[in-house]
Formats: sequence, C-alpha cells, structure tokens
Amino acid sequence: MESSDDHKRIDRAAIWLSGLCLVHCLAVPLAFLLAPSLSAWLDATETQTHWILFGLAVPISGVALYRGYRREPNFLTISLGLGGLLLMLLGVAHLFGEELEIALTTAGVILVMLAHLRNLHAGHEHQASRS
Repeated sequence: MESSDDHKRIDRAAIWLSGLCLVHCLAVPLAFLLAPSLSAWLDATETQTHWILFGLAVPISGVALYRGYRREPNFLTISLGLGGLLLMLLGVAHLFGEELEIALTTAGVILVMLAHLRNLHAGHEHQASRS
C-alpha cells in the first residue's frame, strides 16, 4: 500500500512543476519586452520548452491525480486536473493560434495546481478520519 507521504510528495512535485511553468509563462513575455536582442533566441526555443514542460507535467500530474482519486474519489478534483492539462495541450499545440498560448497555458497550469492542492487537502482529511 502506498504511504500518505508518497501521495504528498508527488502532489508537491506537480505543484512545483506547475509553478515553474507559470513563472516561465509569465516571465518570457516580460523578457521579450526588456531584452529585444534576446527575443529571437527566446522565440526559437519557446515552443520546444513548452512541449518539454508539458511532457513532464502529464505523467507527474497523471500519476498524482490517479492516486488521489483512488484514495479519495472526487470528480471536481479530477476534472480540474484533466481540464488544466487539456488547456495546456491546447496552448502548446497552438490549436487556437500562438496568440492564445500564454493565456491557455496559464489558465491550465492554475487549474492543475488547484487540483493538486485539493489532492493534498483531501489527503489530510483522509488521514484525520482514520485517526
């Protein structure tokens, strides 16, 4: 059986990864404005960076959300997480154009973070009810 500490670790890792993604999404446009000479290099690596971050987010969040759902089934938590990952995918794949990438990715990251915070909170409630 998986320990409560394992659940906490993976949710916390997912929260940190989401936070890193959020900082990246908000910092790059600022860097474009402040350092025009770097904008060509940043623009060339931007999509690749988003795919890498998304590629890390999917398995980590997927495992954490699955474990959390098995431990404490909650449709809202799983919906927030899956909806957030979907928004991130729509943003990184430019399905609605590059101009919406930052907005979609940021909204998705926030939803994923909320799902993992709910998982952590549910873990505390679950542990308290067993005591």
